[in-house]
Amino acid sequence: MLAAEMSYTVQQLARLAGVSVRTLHYYDQIGLLKPAGRSPSGYRQYGEEAIVPLQQIMFFREMGFSLDEIKGILSRPEFSVLEALESHRTLLTRKAERLAGLLVTVDRTVRQLKEGAGMQIRDYYQGFSDEKVQEYRDEVRRRWGDDTLRDSENRVAQMGKARFAALQAEAGSIFQCIADNMSLGFDSPQVQEQVARWRKWLEQFSTYSDEAAVGLGRMYSEDPRFAAYFKRFGEGLPLFLTNAIEQHFARQATGD
Repeated sequence: MLAAEMSYTVQQLARLAGVSVRTLHYYDQIGLLKPAGRSPSGYRQYGEEAIVPLQQIMFFREMGFSLDEIKGILSRPEFSVLEALESHRTLLTRKAERLAGLLVTVDRTVRQLKEGAGMQIRDYYQGFSDEKVQEYRDEVRRRWGDDTLRDSENRVAQMGKARFAALQAEAGSIFQCIADNMSLGFDSPQVQEQVARWRKWLEQFSTYSDEAAVGLGRMYSEDPRFAAYFKRFGEGLPLFLTNAIEQHFARQATGD
């Protein structure tokens, strides 16, 4: 004898998924996730078949897709739940690796602050040899001048370890979000919103003209050192990032 299929009230499904009842009501109203039926008293009831689509909706929302975009994706005849889950797992693994690296940085900074250890500017170039550090500093002088180098290093020294670690984490979040949304195109609202965050983030380190910011964006794909770094977030990100940054400033120039 076959077991009866499990059914859920809207409150039960909301509690199981960690969303609000109002959210499920709204998903029903826009046709994104319809209940299997209603109880004799008129309350929404959901079957087990609602769990996987709701999971997909939550994954896509986490990746920055709008509800209209999610509805279009899930309604495609070629949409595969298995392929979507495998893609989600890949993205989550990358994010977990990135977060693990950030936790190491945060823990190290907390330990240094508790120990009261002083920090020299070279500490902010951690992981690089003295020769490489000097090479980077000479390149900044060549491209943007001594004043820019002094301004940047002074700001970093004054912001303190905790603030610097927070800015590192923010940068990781920006670049990972851009990498996760590459399929939408470099001119998509989701990507351009993150480029705007990046532009604001840059100003924490120095005052960049639009021309200098575009130049830095081009270095992200043209300089092998930058390219190798950004490929850790996603293959193809270096050139995509350059294109996205150029698009951002092109729109500003035309007033779009």
